Amino acid sequence: MKQKLKLITSLSTLALTGALAVTACSGEGEGEGHGGEGEGAATSISGEGESEGEGLGGESEGEGAASSGDPATDDIEYLYRLALVRGHLIAFRELYDSGEQEMALGHSKHPQSELYAGLAPAFEARSKPGFADQLSALASAAEAGGDIDDAYNAVADAIAAHFPEMTVKTRLLAVSKIVSTAADEFDIGVEDDGAISNAHEYQDAYGFLNAARMVLASGETSDMAESEAVAMAQEQLDIALSEFNGLAAATTEGAASVLYGAAARIEIVALGL
Repeated sequence: MKQKLKLITSLSTLALTGALAVTACSGEGEGEGHGGEGEGAATSISGEGESEGEGLGGESEGEGAASSGDPATDDIEYLYRLALVRGHLIAFRELYDSGEQEMALGHSKHPQSELYAGLAPAFEARSKPGFADQLSALASAAEAGGDIDDAYNAVADAIAAHFPEMTVKTRLLAVSKIVSTAADEFDIGVEDDGAISNAHEYQDAYGFLNAARMVLASGETSDMAESEAVAMAQEQLDIALSEFNGLAAATTEGAASVLYGAAARIEIVALGL
């Protein structure tokens, strides 16, 4: 049932995107492709991979399958991967603060983690220092069970400092990709009857959506069309987040289809800019 839902969502998005592309081609020069503005190819709304879970320091297969492009040169991919790191830490912080320390540690990231290691070449190519030391300090503080405020804020600030200069279109396409991955994670974590069978993936989805909010708010708009697009994306993120029932819940009435729909709508409005 879930695979059918994802296929229908993907096919619907392709149809809408194709119609939009035909319209856009009539008013744009031949030198501008699907992604435009040197942003790389547009991303697929539905990720192909799924995972049975994610251990400490590892990454789910759903996240890896959704990745495409080289983060060293592709701003959308680079921003997307930064947001995944940030999203894991958002889930970590909320669980840690609520007393769910064991659950929280599953979302803490070490510099040796696959997700961070995949960004290391991009940091070098972009002349960025990375934030390995900050991640290590946070992981150590969390494992010790003490106060994590300073360590957490240091990582959050470091990640924000690594965000690239980007157009609104780039931001929105990255946000769409983040939301699509969140939908994949939610789909893995929640059964058709609403039972949360994989809490880690469900929590990832929540963290990724909140990271998408941060990406959306990380730049300025230059005209009415961009402002309206950002406002619509924010509305879609709010709708997607309303599908959650607390990070430690056993059930939810939310549906992955709502998250897939949000990702599709954000991508479509981005491609219209």
